[in-house]
Formats: sequence, structure tokens, C-alpha cells
Amino acid sequence: MKEKPSQTELIVRALMHGLTTYAFDYLIYKSTNDNFSELKLENADGTAILTDVFIDEILWSIPIAFVLAVLWIYSANRKWLTRMLQMIGATKRYGGEDVWDFIFNSSRVAVEYVRVRDWEKNVVYAEWVNTFSETGQLRQLVLRDVAMYYEDNMFEAPLIYIARDPKDMHIEFPYKNRSMHDG
Repeated sequence: MKEKPSQTELIVRALMHGLTTYAFDYLIYKSTNDNFSELKLENADGTAILTDVFIDEILWSIPIAFVLAVLWIYSANRKWLTRMLQMIGATKRYGGEDVWDFIFNSSRVAVEYVRVRDWEKNVVYAEWVNTFSETGQLRQLVLRDVAMYYEDNMFEAPLIYIARDPKDMHIEFPYKNRSMHDG
């Protein structure tokens, strides 16, 4: 399971995000032929360091940082870097997390519909994955439009929360893409 990042890791990530944002800000200014100001602290002899031009650059960096953060989260969840490395044969690894995170962060339709079997209680939960846990001691799922099968009876619920020890979680993915199997 993933560990919580340390304070140092968070600071380094924030610094890297800030530098990346600043680089994109610079590239946007250069591509539009606008002047990008240089901050020279050695010339600060009582004159204002933060000029209108410099403040304008800072204000533009806010939406750039937001867009880059959304893109970074999206690419991290979709494992774009890992998938690219797998395509070129550089790795077979799934990334920093376990297969659980990799599967449920996948955009494949086959992982959206599941059957969760509870062998001890003789219950099967079948339906759509609404949300799932990425970290923690428990594997947690919220299923929607659930059909629960207990012995010979079926029960329905709009939502159900399931929490199990990782060793006790048995999940099946019954979806079949017919076009792959039909000649």
C-alpha cells in the first residue's frame, strides 16, 4: 500500500510544481513575443522589486499552475508515464502502488462492473464501482445499483459500502468484450 509522503517530499513536489509553472509561464510569454521580466535582486537599491509587469506574470501563473495540477493528477491516475514505459518494454511494473490502485484507476470499461465475494458470509455483491480506497489498512469499495446474493435470495440496494482486509477481498470482473472473442 502507498505510504503518506513525508514533509520533505511535499516540499520538493511543491517546489517542482512551482518551477514547472514558472517555466510554462515563461514559454507562454516567449511564444506570444511578450517580454518576460527578470528579477534582479542585486539592483534592489530601494527601488520597487515587484513591478506591474512582474505582478502580471505572477497573476498569470495562478491559472497555469491550476491547469498543470489538474493535468498532473489526471496523468498520474491514468499512469501515462508507466504505460509509455510498458509500451517501449522498459518496465512491467505497475507504478508505486499495488495492482488494486492500478486496476481501479484504469479507464477500461471491464473494471467498472465487479462481483465481490464474501466466502465467510456466503454473500456476493454485484454491480458498478462508484468509489474505492487508494490507501489504508482496509480495502474499501462503494458499489452502486447493487444486487446482493445470499444463499438463494437476491436483495437490491442503491449504494453499498464494503470494507475488508486486503487478504479477504475477492473481486471478479465479469465483463467480456464480445468483439474480442467473436471471429
